[in-house]
Amino acid sequence: MNAATQSKVSYPESLKARKNHLNGLINLVKPRTGKTTKIEAMTITAINAEISVIEQQLNKRG
Repeated sequence: MNAATQSKVSYPESLKARKNHLNGLINLVKPRTGKTTKIEAMTITAINAEISVIEQQLNKRG
């Protein structure tokens, strides 16, 4: 049986990478015009909520 490969990336670093990824997604979802659809608004709200959870976890870890 093969041993599981361990990641060299620390947990805080993976959280930072995830946060950067989510910020990139927000930039993709942001409407180019001044008007947003309900789906866009809900998506942005959900991504922002996830980013705030990640920030709380990062603050808790130091």
